[in-house]
Amino acid sequence: MQTRRGILKLAGAALAISVAGAAAQAEPSQQLIDAAKAEGQVVWYTGLIVPQVVRPLAEGFAAKYGIEVKYATTSDADTVLKVTSQARAGKMEADLFDTPGTAIPPLGAANLIEPYVPDALANYDKIFKPDSKLYSGIYTLFLTTNYNTDLVKAEDAPKTYDDLLDPKWKGKMVWTDTRGVSGPAGFIGNVLTTMGEEKGMEYLTRLSEQEIARDPGNQRVVIDKVIAGQYEIGLMTYNHHAVISKAKGAPIAWVKMEPLTANLGAISIVKNAPHPNAAKLFLEYMFSKEGATIIREANYPPGHPDVPAKEPSISPITGNFKFTLLAPDIASQEADPLKTWLKIYDELFK
Repeated sequence: MQTRRGILKLAGAALAISVAGAAAQAEPSQQLIDAAKAEGQVVWYTGLIVPQVVRPLAEGFAAKYGIEVKYATTSDADTVLKVTSQARAGKMEADLFDTPGTAIPPLGAANLIEPYVPDALANYDKIFKPDSKLYSGIYTLFLTTNYNTDLVKAEDAPKTYDDLLDPKWKGKMVWTDTRGVSGPAGFIGNVLTTMGEEKGMEYLTRLSEQEIARDPGNQRVVIDKVIAGQYEIGLMTYNHHAVISKAKGAPIAWVKMEPLTANLGAISIVKNAPHPNAAKLFLEYMFSKEGATIIREANYPPGHPDVPAKEPSISPITGNFKFTLLAPDIASQEADPLKTWLKIYDELFK
């Protein structure tokens, strides 16, 4: 169980990602490349968008090393179920899986993750390479408030958490009903971490009176409903989603409501993976400047210190905003602090 001190260290106050210049990264060893090529392929369970980022990474890796990447789209729940079932059957099929965090605690507890830190992460900020070595952070995503620009003028849009308590927003806000740290529980954790428990609970109690709609879809679905005008305000939606939609002409804007809530997109190697060397080489490629550039072009804010976000406003470095990081280590629904945050959500908002 996490101690309170440990929790606050992980979930704690705003962090600043280093912008210090990075030294040149070493190429993977020829020994690793030869071993990976002998294995011939790598199998990746992914929840990322295939045409936007998975396929470009797979194609780039195959072009550079001649190794096929077989990917399968899975939810976190599916990933946990499949990896666990394959381990029980003694026939592991997966080499890698990515996750917004929730797959790390159960698979880590089941000893089904191979600890590994890619050499390519050497110059990344420490938030991308935890001491446990159970995952590597691909990028940090930032959750905040957005609004429909056809329905809400910029000068009238909420700018702070207290602004959300204005009676004019009652019944006009929506968030996803997901039970991970990227949902309402993460919002609650951010509020309690930054305001303190007493003031934070007072705030949450008042916010619960605003009758926030709960949508069963994910953050993308929520923002699409704001764009469609079904709701005026969306809470806990990704800022890069708003940027992507706005570029396509959608009436949407995001608010720099500080501190934003941040969660890591993480990737891990499966214990007893059938292609362990190909998996390690793929991670070296993903976290290289070449791989990070592909992630950048997909409009995700890459973690590589030398690869800036394609849209500067979505990164805390170039967008100049504070955030609270909710790392995968605290993403278990069966353990605190997420267990407590979910209990508060159920009692106040459902």
